[in-house]
Order: sequence, then C-alpha cells, then structure tokens
Amino acid sequence: MKQLALALTCIAIALVAFACTETATPTNTSAPAAAASPTPTASVDPLATARANYTKNCEPCHGPQGVGGLVKVEDKQIKVASLKSDHAMKHTDEQLAKTITNGEEAMPAFKSKLTQAEIQDLVKFVRKEFQGK
Repeated sequence: MKQLALALTCIAIALVAFACTETATPTNTSAPAAAASPTPTASVDPLATARANYTKNCEPCHGPQGVGGLVKVEDKQIKVASLKSDHAMKHTDEQLAKTITNGEEAMPAFKSKLTQAEIQDLVKFVRKEFQGK
C-alpha cells in the first residue's frame, strides 16, 4: 500500500513538472504579437519532494497538520511531538536534521531512507509549513 502511494505521488509530481514545462502554440494569429498580453507562468513548489516525503514518512505519526499526539504504532500507544510546539521551534535546523537522521526515542531513524539533501529539504518544509519560518 505504501509503495502504491509512493508511486502515485511520484507520478503526480512528474505530471506537474511536465505540465509546467510544456508550452502551448498560440491558436489566435490575427492579433499582432506586440499587442498580446504576457501570460503568467505557473510557479513550481520548490518543496514538492519534501512535501511528498513528509506525507509518506512523517504524516502517519505527526499528522497532516504536524500536531502529533497519541498514535498507535506497532501495537504501542506513543505520544508524538507536535512540530508546531515551542519546544520544536526552539531546535536549530541542525538539531532537527539530526533527529530525522538518527531518530529519537520512539521516532525511527531515516538515514537509510532519505538522503541528507532530502532531510535538509524536510527541515525547510517543517519550518515553512508548520512553524511559519
């Protein structure tokens, strides 16, 4: 099930990337080119991969809003930290990256699942999405 979700996420990201790079040929050739108004370009989410990694790896415990709480993992009730708490916000980027990389208490390590660049992007995503930084 997780592989299916990952595959669908990758396909969605690829489709968005493809759609953002495709240019359309104008069909209205009656107006002079100088009179045509410029069309706005779609912006690409620079944290799209981090968002997908959060959804796959973090959201099952921290939730879609990053608030954590009581979560059942492998038949155990664990208290998951909120990514919006003052405690989480006081951590440096390096401390957050270290926690994601090596795990902490009940949180698993992701050093074998994510690259260091993906972990750094995940820290940026958490800061922006949940902490307003």
